[in-house]
Amino acid sequence: MDEPWAVASEEDERLRVLALASAGLGEIEVLKYALDQAVADLGALSGMVHWSGAPASSGEPRLVVATGLPPAELREWGEIREVIVRALRDGAPVCASAALRVRRDKRDEAVTAPAVTLTAVPLPGRAAPIGVLSVLSLGSAKPTGRQQAFLQSLADWLAQRLARSSADSDTRRPWWHAADSHLRQALKATRIGSWDWNILTGELYWDEPALTVLGIDPGTAPHNTDSWVSLIHPEDHPRVMIATEEALRTRGLYDVEYRACRPDGTMGWVQERGHLVLDDAGEPVRMIGTVWDTTESRAARESVSCALRYMSDAFLAVDRDWRVTFVNLDAERLLGVVDPYGQVLWDLPAGKLHELQASCRRAAAERVPVGLEVQWPTDQRWYQVRLVPVPDGLTLYLADVTEKRLRDAERAAAERAAAERAAWIQELTRAFGDAVTACDLVRVIAERALPAFGAAGLAILTIDRGRLHVAGAFNYPADILRRLDNQTLPERSALSDALRSRTPLFITSKTEYPDGPDLGASAILPLLVPGQYTGWCLISFDRPRRLSSEERTALTGLSGLVSQALARARLYDMERTRVQELERLEAWLTESLDRERRFTTDASHELRTPLAGLRAQLEEAQLHPDETDLDELLEHALGDVDRLQDIAADLLLLARLGADLSATPERVDLARLIETEVSRRGRDRHPVRLRLEPGVMIDAVPQQLGRVLTNLLDNAQRHAERDVEVGLRRNGGSAELTVTDDGLGVPEAEREHIFERFARLDTARSRGAGGTGLGLAIARDIARAHRGTLHVEHPPTSGARFVLRLPLTDPG
Repeated sequence: MDEPWAVASEEDERLRVLALASAGLGEIEVLKYALDQAVADLGALSGMVHWSGAPASSGEPRLVVATGLPPAELREWGEIREVIVRALRDGAPVCASAALRVRRDKRDEAVTAPAVTLTAVPLPGRAAPIGVLSVLSLGSAKPTGRQQAFLQSLADWLAQRLARSSADSDTRRPWWHAADSHLRQALKATRIGSWDWNILTGELYWDEPALTVLGIDPGTAPHNTDSWVSLIHPEDHPRVMIATEEALRTRGLYDVEYRACRPDGTMGWVQERGHLVLDDAGEPVRMIGTVWDTTESRAARESVSCALRYMSDAFLAVDRDWRVTFVNLDAERLLGVVDPYGQVLWDLPAGKLHELQASCRRAAAERVPVGLEVQWPTDQRWYQVRLVPVPDGLTLYLADVTEKRLRDAERAAAERAAAERAAWIQELTRAFGDAVTACDLVRVIAERALPAFGAAGLAILTIDRGRLHVAGAFNYPADILRRLDNQTLPERSALSDALRSRTPLFITSKTEYPDGPDLGASAILPLLVPGQYTGWCLISFDRPRRLSSEERTALTGLSGLVSQALARARLYDMERTRVQELERLEAWLTESLDRERRFTTDASHELRTPLAGLRAQLEEAQLHPDETDLDELLEHALGDVDRLQDIAADLLLLARLGADLSATPERVDLARLIETEVSRRGRDRHPVRLRLEPGVMIDAVPQQLGRVLTNLLDNAQRHAERDVEVGLRRNGGSAELTVTDDGLGVPEAEREHIFERFARLDTARSRGAGGTGLGLAIARDIARAHRGTLHVEHPPTSGARFVLRLPLTDPG
């Protein structure tokens, strides 16, 4: 096989090496290769390629490849985006200065943000740039004219390379023979050297730039692999040999950075990248590649690494085998080991976080950033983890968000409590709107408010003319209510303090007010409406209670709702009482008018009849004096006068009963009253038997009850055949007095009629029998005046039984 340097100039050899190194690579690898050329030529810190538009043509430049610095940091760097956008918009190179982004806290005050220069060159397309190739250099100096020309040539070549199909690349004339002399001149002027290693013979060729980078005297040629191995720093030798063997075994890309020990005694970092050439059998025969000095960029990266190491957030990087390649101080603390380098991440405490491991594997497989929050096992604090894939593995950024989560949780709890309190207040307001009386108000508070505070009972107090009144209570100690009701307001008490302060008062125990009523653990809510103090709402607890600030705020809001509801309830009660009084007055007036009309009608009818009879007798005697028996006339006249007198007396009694002019009731032993009234009657036509239960006490007017008994006995004596019986007994909560005769009885259809005024049965009663027709009506009116009843029923044998029931005296 002919040697390349025997048939081509040094310039063509450089171009050929560049083409061979990128032959057969995919688009992403080509982009990375181009970035390596640009970074090496400028001794830069980082390189980037941005596409002109994100998916769906949003127009936002998208970072597709980056070297040197973490892509996540570069994406968030706003100054980079501005320069990239300007280069895309103008279609011309842009060079601008910026400050390196360094995250730090108080302990990093010594770390300063170095100045950097960003050079962006558009990748030309048919109508508009398809992207931007940019280089980030340490320092504020702009690239030289030669460097700018090289970047422009490299951008043009990259655009052509990406636009050309690899399928027909072997059929065309080698691209480095094209008339693009600018790129050839730029490559010739670069500090990137090329090399060609004959694997079969061991011969190794370095061009002049490569010899310069490695510090080798060109006069020492020829060279072989031993010449190259002698340049590798002993500490880096194993790593370089492994990379070489791996490239030969996998037929993959050779890429390694190591320290070169130059023959003149100096040492520097170099980067080598190579591509295998295979024979027809697929065996590697040659490796062709490039080499460039990375000492300055390595120092810049180490400066960035120092900044990363001491920044406040944890940062670590792992390779594709999940071995730790970099950690800063905070990440080292989280990993819990002194020297985690080279250890598998999942063998460390992070391996306990299955969600983190799954997310890391997904980010690495899909090559997309992933974010999540985890609770770290070593310190139990919460961290926001940002996983960013990089070409050699994965980077992890961990920011402590424990305090933020606590604040968020507190804010969410406060918002949730506020929403629940607002809903509770709204529901209470609606329930209070339906409460029209103080009893309704107490029920609503007991059902909807007390459980929310774990309270045991409540009482609503009002104040009127300096005295306390219990308007309603639920499960409140009865002894305290008795001591408070109808009492004057003490000058020194919890109630008076709440009145003066006009704010709720919260008592944790009796010791706070030892001189006042024993309210115990309570909440005293003053009930205030504009221009008026209505009272208090007392909420009691069954044990000492210290209310939280949220509970006190809710109770303060409750006091306002109760105040308004109580004011409405009291207004409703006043209006209802006024309406009831008016209704009673109207009924009383109506009844009075009816009674007056009946009285007039009945009186005129009953008085006219005896007067008419008396007049007829007198006129007869006047016409026929000789035929008149004077004694008989006088006897009849006196009978009519007696009847008129009885009617007048009964009518007057009815009028007094109707006008409610009765005397004040007193406690009466009903058995003794019956015995006294029966003994006063003298001799009746029929004997009266008594069957009395002793000790039956009622509240009544004795004279009126005596009149009832007299009227019932008179009625029984008139209609009895042989005897009359008076009975007395207790029947439930009533005293039951019965008067029974053995007469003809009262037909069922007439049992209510006989209690009407001047009512008589045709067969049983007549004016000649001596009654006025008012006795039973008077008896029923007196019974009703005493909150009792009077009716007639049929006894087991024969006759009629009149039953009077009156309420017994309250034992208390």
